[in-house]
Amino acid sequence: MSEAAVRGTQMAGPLGPVALSGGLLLLLASPVMRGGNRHVALIVLEILGVAVLAALWARFNLAPARSLSGFARQPLLAPLLMSPLLLAVVQLTPLPAAWWGAVAGHAVYAEALETLGLQTAGWRPLSVSPDATAASLLAAIPWVAAFLLAYLASLQQLRVLMRAVVAVAFLEVVLGLLQASGGQHSPLYFGVMTYGPPVGTFANRNHFANYLAMALAGYIWLAYEAAHEARHSRASRARLPGAFTSRHVLAIWTSGGLALVLGILLSRSRGAVLFGLSMAGVALALAAFRLLGLSRGWRFAAALGTVLVVAGTALVGFDQATSRISADQLAGSAAFRGELALTSLKGAWAFWPWGSGWGTYDLAYQQFQPATLPVYPNHAHHDYVEMLFEGGILFVLIAVGFVWLAGRRALLLVRTVLRERKLDRNAMAATLCGLGLLGLLLHSLVEFNMRIPANAILGALLAGAYLRPLPTGRR
Repeated sequence: MSEAAVRGTQMAGPLGPVALSGGLLLLLASPVMRGGNRHVALIVLEILGVAVLAALWARFNLAPARSLSGFARQPLLAPLLMSPLLLAVVQLTPLPAAWWGAVAGHAVYAEALETLGLQTAGWRPLSVSPDATAASLLAAIPWVAAFLLAYLASLQQLRVLMRAVVAVAFLEVVLGLLQASGGQHSPLYFGVMTYGPPVGTFANRNHFANYLAMALAGYIWLAYEAAHEARHSRASRARLPGAFTSRHVLAIWTSGGLALVLGILLSRSRGAVLFGLSMAGVALALAAFRLLGLSRGWRFAAALGTVLVVAGTALVGFDQATSRISADQLAGSAAFRGELALTSLKGAWAFWPWGSGWGTYDLAYQQFQPATLPVYPNHAHHDYVEMLFEGGILFVLIAVGFVWLAGRRALLLVRTVLRERKLDRNAMAATLCGLGLLGLLLHSLVEFNMRIPANAILGALLAGAYLRPLPTGRR
């Protein structure tokens, strides 16, 4: 390649057109087949993830200094992205059979193998199910690729990626409406056992609604970008409400937001409403503050948010929208999740410090399930407890590293607001996408959204946008 071509590539940034195209395919394909939570779908997503990483690697060879500039300012980021390899090294490295049986939590499996006459003098990986651990760690490839896509993208490229997410979310809402109109036996559920609420292409209403809630935060950022550009374009000098070029454009953006809110309410997912919609409301308020100022922005955000929620509730029906927030419903759900979390923590302590092995919860939890839980759960319905169960101290180290990075970024954004009384476009992208990510993190306290490939990939994309390098400027 000529020197001029290399210079052109560097000016275009580290995320090239090949990686961007692969990323679009990854985002468009991720919700297909139960949110990507099927073997065939996951294999496709892993292949796309490898292709994106290969394209990024090729791009890195053309502009290594530019690609590494952000990682140099966040040295903890590279080890976190390599954490699946760390888990693989620790949990898949073979140990002598005697050592394996002496590891915390493994004695019952060693005794069972001996009883069955299968105990040998060979070596065994630390995980109680090496195949499940290997498959689970390979599933991390797409979300690493999604994180790097957002982290290395320019602001324009990030908008392209987020538009793909929002387009998928709109299609999910359309499918959800068709499912609701056809009743709980509609063929559009594609064989999912459901009790009526729509699930889109997912297998669970919570995962469906959580995906829409994260997409809603991205949609608010896209609306902010459109308003910002309209406000500063020479062709448009209109003064607002909302820095939009006209009331018609504002109505179009509002209609899109209503569609996503309608999909969330239609799912009747309490976690998505409590965490996802609340974070979207905060994102809407911050975008309005930045465009209109504090007093006008507050009134605009409060009025628009109220309109969206009231209109969405009216379209769904008040009884339907509130059917799962009765005292009996909340008490039963809290009792189930509380007992499941406590017994899972008991199991995590039994396997401490190395964990049972990533992806082995459904196998390893069986010995800790109490008789009061009539149905066997294949997930802890609490992502952090489940990851502690499987990863032990390794998960603790990974979580502390991420919290450190996320906390530093939040502190930087707060200091910037206090010092400059505003956030620039890159900082606003980080803030609004970070709020969408926060909705996922909070919802994961009562659900296993991070175990669903589509939700994990979108969450990783938002995390990359939140932690992406910010232009230094006056900072």
